[in-house]
Formats: sequence, structure tokens, C-alpha cells
Amino acid sequence: MGFYQIFILASLTVLTILVLLISRNAKNQINSMQGMMITMFFSMNTGLTVGILFGASLQGDLFFSTILACIIGSVAGVLIGSNFGVLSALEGVMTGLMSGMMGAMLGEMINENQSITLVRIFLFLSISTIFLFAILPRKNGKENLQSKWATLKPLLLGLFIASYFLGGVTFAEKQVKIKERSIHNNHSHIITEDKQAIDSKDITIQTIDMKYTPTEIVLEKDQQVSLTLNNQDNIEHDIEVIIPNLNEGTQLEHEHSSKENMIHLHAQSKEIKSIRFTPTTTGSFEFVCTVPGHKELGMVGKIIVK
Repeated sequence: MGFYQIFILASLTVLTILVLLISRNAKNQINSMQGMMITMFFSMNTGLTVGILFGASLQGDLFFSTILACIIGSVAGVLIGSNFGVLSALEGVMTGLMSGMMGAMLGEMINENQSITLVRIFLFLSISTIFLFAILPRKNGKENLQSKWATLKPLLLGLFIASYFLGGVTFAEKQVKIKERSIHNNHSHIITEDKQAIDSKDITIQTIDMKYTPTEIVLEKDQQVSLTLNNQDNIEHDIEVIIPNLNEGTQLEHEHSSKENMIHLHAQSKEIKSIRFTPTTTGSFEFVCTVPGHKELGMVGKIIVK
């Protein structure tokens, strides 16, 4: 978790404490329906904020990001809602769960720059909860100078907090951009230093029901290849092929034959093995399973180097 994510979570934590304190002071001045609305507004925007934050930063792990967002959103909802009654607390829990789920799914589908924009928007809406305490009518309905000043105070407090948080968010966003530029520069350096590694090709051959899948592989001459044998059968299998004039820099991983220019991969049941090589000769080369009887059952394939 980077600086940006930590800053947003810390900001939401501080904001939740502030809203909790304000709601405790104001609970006797607003009715239960207003309290429920405040709870729903805060837990909804909080759940969306953390959902988008986790969904974008943990892309590929939607389950984990959804669980985190739902927990944080519902906890924020129940903390605020508990000041206004059981129904408000339940409303906060359910709204936090739903918004956390929606935010995580949204964060999974967008890129990092888009997520930063949305996090900023929903964080501002979360901060705007403070304004609700100022604009909602009070139970007694009185409006004198003293009550107007009491209304102005949360507005000023809200403006200060919004300026502080969003100013900090701007700083945190700059850290993300600096990190992105650094990664981009490092990536460009890697491409310059080792173009062959970037242009490598990954090939996977599966063995299922005593058959290779696929049985024909097309490679480019002088292109590095990562060949993987994924054995899905309940018995051992291997791949053996001779390709003349393999590149001297070829790096073989796992098991390989001591014979010159021979590529050999052996995998036990449900095992995966890999090997890297660079073909420098064009032609068609047969690969087979050397386990006794397997070649005769049809475990034969072809590597074509163009």
C-alpha cells in the first residue's frame, strides 16, 4: 500500500471521528429521519471512496478489495448511525456494504488516473456531511443571531477541513505521478538495455488425456522463448525436441538433457515445468513424450521456426 492510499484512509479516519463528534453534539437538535439521512449520506460516500481506492490499487483481486471496502463502509455507517438510533445504525451498515461493493467493482474497471479523480470527488462528498448539520432545520425551529452563528460554525469548519484534506490529496496525488514517472523511466531503461527479454514469447503446452495441447507451435528465429509444460494428467509426461544451433546465451530452467541442442522438460502428475531458449535456425522440429508408450499413443507435436 502506497503513500496515496495511506493518506486517503487516514483522512477518512480523521473525518469519521469529526463527524462522530459533531453528530453526538447535534443529535438532540435534529430528528431521527434527518439523522438517518446524514448516516446514509456519509456511509455511502465513504464506502464508495474506499471501494474505488482498493478496487483500483488491488486490481485482479476483486474479492479482497470488496471485503475491505464493505467492512470500512459499514463500520463508518454504524459509528455515525448509532448516535441517532438503531434504525440509523442498520441503515449505515447496509449502505456501507452496498457502496463498498459498488466502489470496489468500479475501481476494478477503471485505470489509476480515473480512480484518483473519483476518489477526490467522493472524498469531498464525504467531507460535505458536515454541511448537512448546518443546513438541516432544528427541532425548535428558532432562528436568532445565536443560532445563525451556530449554523455558520460548522460551515466554516467544513470549508477548512475540505481545504485541508483536498490540499493533502493534491500532494498525495503528486507522489503517485512521481512514482509513475519513475516506473516509466525504469521501464524505458530496461527496454533499452535488454530488448530481447521484452520481446520474448511465452508458450504453454498442456498434457490432458494423453495428448499435447497445442500440437503445433510457431516461433520466430532469434526470439527468446519461455516454454512451459503443464501436466494435467495423473501420470508423468515430458517434452523432448532437438533444435540445431540454439543460441549460446540460452538459459535452461529445471531439467534438460545433456545432449547438445536438446530441449527436455519433465513434469510429474499435476506439475508445471518451464524452460527458456532462443532458436537460431529455421525449420520444423518434432517434439515427443519419451515416457515409454506415450509417443505411440499420439503424444507428438511440432515446433516450426520461421
